[in-house]
Amino acid sequence: MFKPSIGRAAPAALLTLILAGTAACGPTSPGSTSRAAGEPAAAASTADAAATTAGGSPAGAASASGAPHARAGTPASDRPTPTGTNVTAAPAGDKQAVIGAPGKDGGAVTAENKALQLTSYDPGKGTAVLTGGGATASPTATPSVSASAPATPATPAAPSASATPSVSASASASASASASANAPAAAVQPGQLIASPPTPAAPQGALVAVTGVNPGVGNTLNLTTRPATLSELLGGTEADGQVPIDVHGIQVTPLVKDVKATVGADLGGVKADASGTLEVDVKAPVPLPGGASLDASGSLQLHPAVHFAYHGAGAAAPRTASVGFDLGAHANWKVTGDVARNTGAAPIRVPFAKLQASPVLTVAGLPVVVNLGLTCYLEVGADGQVHLEAQQDATGTWAVRADYTGGKGWTSSTSADTKVSPVHVRLDGKASVRAALGAEVSLGLYDTVGVETTVAPYLAAKADGSLAVDVPGKAPQLQGSWSLVGGVDLNGALTAHLKVFGTPIIEGKLPLPPFHREWPLLTGSATLPAPRPSST
Repeated sequence: MFKPSIGRAAPAALLTLILAGTAACGPTSPGSTSRAAGEPAAAASTADAAATTAGGSPAGAASASGAPHARAGTPASDRPTPTGTNVTAAPAGDKQAVIGAPGKDGGAVTAENKALQLTSYDPGKGTAVLTGGGATASPTATPSVSASAPATPATPAAPSASATPSVSASASASASASASANAPAAAVQPGQLIASPPTPAAPQGALVAVTGVNPGVGNTLNLTTRPATLSELLGGTEADGQVPIDVHGIQVTPLVKDVKATVGADLGGVKADASGTLEVDVKAPVPLPGGASLDASGSLQLHPAVHFAYHGAGAAAPRTASVGFDLGAHANWKVTGDVARNTGAAPIRVPFAKLQASPVLTVAGLPVVVNLGLTCYLEVGADGQVHLEAQQDATGTWAVRADYTGGKGWTSSTSADTKVSPVHVRLDGKASVRAALGAEVSLGLYDTVGVETTVAPYLAAKADGSLAVDVPGKAPQLQGSWSLVGGVDLNGALTAHLKVFGTPIIEGKLPLPPFHREWPLLTGSATLPAPRPSST
């Protein structure tokens, strides 16, 4: 039985995009695309298949392709050096809400520890329930002191004296827990803000302002609320940072039968930092028209990080703000089978796994919850009859960022850096075929999706005859005409839900600058051998 969650809850960070490439091939460099326009793909072609294979193949890049690595802690080269408060990963497993009033003179909320947890929340109705009790309190210095207590009884001369303080301390702790279960709840007032990390009642966190307070049963408190903004929470805070996501906290939901997820610090030679690497393996058929299917398998090793920056201006909209993600990944996939007819205007897509995480960042001592979602898929399209066997392996880093500047509004940027490893292709027939291993990615804060993105690294081939290529490897075997390219498409949009920053609302959706790169791997033609006269 597949476990719906891997390891422990995510302490760390997120956000970042998506799936790093696979078939994006050739000598790429980290590109950056402004919203105004996408850069044209740099392409080179040659009619000499041997020359193309030797000089233009990704074989050289294969050796340079390293481990997937999200650029954690390193600001983009076109951004100022971070100043002010660092953005860090919050402690793992803390479900206690931070409650407090906005700071004076536009300062950040002054957090008050009230040992309260959000145990019920209806964002549609704006109702919530806070529950007090020692069980919901976050770890403090007290447990660590208690943990070291067994080493204290090293002086057996006064056992009763040693026992007495222990009982006293226990009684004091019990009285403190009892007080924290009721008194803090009674102290919650309208006008205060609640910033809650993920809980069973609010799996993606919650950021609200209290509009009404009513005592509940026992140590509970019934609230009416309204959505709050980061500008109300953070005020004039200055913060900038990028934090790796702890992959142990990524929940993987299989969408097909044969999906396996593994977490490790070293997977197949891929090195990662302490947050680890998540590998998702899949084997699934791709259904074709007429009841046939292609055999398909793939593997993704992911190492994501989330970027967050906020430069406040009191309770008003921030001067600048930014949210985004980097996704370091190593990917490979294989598709084999016979295509007997056109697959249609749109390629056939087979989603195989959903990945979800809600890492918590600590900004000025306050929790900021990032929501990251990925739907991974295999995709195949063909427009003729062909026998296909294609396999690709690649390593890369993809980045998407949304940036706000006061007086100018929101803009977006995308960038990529992809290295291609060996390519294995066999085609026999007359058709154009494209196979991709891609992902749909969503990024948001406190259950409000602000960035939607789709990335699709692909391998495309066109043949009229036969084609057998192994890059690097022996010389290709060719008959007829052919072309073989690798590429990547990235597109998406910013949404109105970025209003959680306290910025002006985006009307509709703001498209991301389209990112398209394609590199020829092999092009050319060869004379078909003359038919032999039939013997009679």
